[in-house]
Amino acid sequence: MSVVLDVNLPTQRLPGDGGFDLWQKTPKVDERPLEIAERQSSDESREDAKVNGVSAVTSHIENASISENSALKAATKSMPKVPPSGVWAPAITFFDQSTDNLDTDSQAKYYSYLSKTGLAGLVVLGTNSETFLLTREERKTLLETARKACGPSYPIMAGVGGHSTKQVLEFIQDAADAGANYALLLPPAYFGKQTTPAVLDSFFNDVASASPLPIVIYNFPIVCNGIDLDSATIAGLAKTHPNIVGVKLTCGAVAKITRLAAELPEGTFATFGGQSDFLIGGLAAGSQGTIAGFANVFPKTLVRIYDLYKEGKFQEAMELHKKAALAEQPCKAGIAAVKFAAALHTAKLAGIDSPLEKLKPRRPYIEPSEEQKKSIQSQIAVLEDIEASL
Repeated sequence: MSVVLDVNLPTQRLPGDGGFDLWQKTPKVDERPLEIAERQSSDESREDAKVNGVSAVTSHIENASISENSALKAATKSMPKVPPSGVWAPAITFFDQSTDNLDTDSQAKYYSYLSKTGLAGLVVLGTNSETFLLTREERKTLLETARKACGPSYPIMAGVGGHSTKQVLEFIQDAADAGANYALLLPPAYFGKQTTPAVLDSFFNDVASASPLPIVIYNFPIVCNGIDLDSATIAGLAKTHPNIVGVKLTCGAVAKITRLAAELPEGTFATFGGQSDFLIGGLAAGSQGTIAGFANVFPKTLVRIYDLYKEGKFQEAMELHKKAALAEQPCKAGIAAVKFAAALHTAKLAGIDSPLEKLKPRRPYIEPSEEQKKSIQSQIAVLEDIEASL
């Protein structure tokens, strides 16, 4: 919290300027006419009151800032080192199309709404946030907005992907300063052929050693030049470094979940599927839940599937999961499709005006075609009443 006060403070009186000489311990004799001296004394009293008032306000603001930061640090410190199990939403980003800037008012409403739907937490600056289209300042702004909107104790995972160790550590520090609890980290992959196993090993270990936040590895080969971390590599990194506490697998490999569950004790490491349509398959294989873009559209429905499965109501969970999987299918076309679906449903529930306009992708990317929009509208309709009932 930063506050600037624009106050005209009185200049400090110099020796010989009447009244007390700041450079001597004894008062000087004021030889001016009495009424002038009294008027000056009254003016000085008002100035002193003004200064004291400003000091009191400044002190109050500073104390409030300290209290806010202390509460945030306490909440972050009390958060489990391993991310909570359940359904996480990688939140989408709202833009003012007239300026191409962030729409933080809409963003705050959206974060606040999602945080009250039963989700285990929010991922801010994930792939669905269009993170690589954001400036560093915008990244910080989104994290600060999320923390303020969700409160000090709600779990927030920050995407911190970058191309170098130094860049990533700067992003992680920004995330920690903004109140994030976990860091979601892609492999460095711009130079795909040069990103050897040795490079990956040193990268993840160097970052984990210096990071103030626990690290969740993000395996997403499509956006990483085909780099696909196998279960042995992930398990090896987790065993080597206690600050590596989880993985998001957006590779569709349920077998990796099984192997990681076999190698890494529950409570020390969390594996999340990266797509909601294999939520039950992942849970059966040993995952702790999912981090899924479709949670932007029907968060309560996905949470319900998770809860039903955990309650042992497998048939009921599977029936709902089938409906969700079919509804999600057209949203797999990309981020623009997810944003359009959320604009039709979740953003409206969050009280956001003109969501279709604000949820267009950031330039140069474009919104779905009219044909795609019709497909999305027709296929998500089956879940709208279900979501409303939860």
